[in-house]
Amino acid sequence: MTTTFRTRRLGEMSWTEAREAAAADPVVLLPIGAVEQHGPHLPIEEDSFVAEWVAREVAARTDALVAPSLNYGHSPTFRGFTGNLSLSARTLELVTGELIAALVESGFRRIVLVNNNGGNVGPVSSAAFDARRDLGVLIGHLYPWQLGYALMRDLYDDPATAYGHGAEPEHSAMLAMFPELVQSDRVESGGMSGFDGWRPTSYNETRIGEHAVRGTIFWDFSEVSPTGVSGDPRLADAETGKLWIERVVGFCADYVAEYDRNTRADSAAGTTEV
Repeated sequence: MTTTFRTRRLGEMSWTEAREAAAADPVVLLPIGAVEQHGPHLPIEEDSFVAEWVAREVAARTDALVAPSLNYGHSPTFRGFTGNLSLSARTLELVTGELIAALVESGFRRIVLVNNNGGNVGPVSSAAFDARRDLGVLIGHLYPWQLGYALMRDLYDDPATAYGHGAEPEHSAMLAMFPELVQSDRVESGGMSGFDGWRPTSYNETRIGEHAVRGTIFWDFSEVSPTGVSGDPRLADAETGKLWIERVVGFCADYVAEYDRNTRADSAAGTTEV
């Protein structure tokens, strides 16, 4: 079913328009981001900007609505970098759960979280499971950055060295979506340095002897990465970013369309069986 709304942004509607929109039983996308470092060349609110941008593009393709964004997330590993504004995991879980409950109370029962930060996954997933149990709603979840890692591998000779925080493919994606916010002239090489005998390989992993399996340890990323960057940010270009948009937004739109098909019958009856 195609509906006609004056705007697809729920926050731009009056309360009476929101009531009319809820009666049409739309899918509502809730963008969730974070405020954390992404190297010297990318903005600290990048995750939030991209979450809302993707949500709005997907809404335009799928007849969904976009709720006002939750721009703060859970980023404990980056506390050593200036500008990190991180919520605790419990706070993010509670806030996400309360926003879901408020949407349901307003009549919106079909909700997809557009979460764009790895540290948020645990807290928002817990809130979604609780909503299933307590409110009888089935919550969807999309993670654009993670989808980009999965969908862009064929474009790089060695994704293992290209990919990383502040590197690929996020640097290219930002050049395509928000070129005015990218300072590519400030790019610094990525990579991690040794730390008290440890040999870091990622945010919280390290080599252990000659084992292929990595060990887990919980340092602050600033202790093992002076620039905050891992991977190779020098490989970025806007054309690659356009492919990121095509693939990631395309997948997200297909996901929301399927979520719409599979949830419409139950929610139209005003209930979802658990």
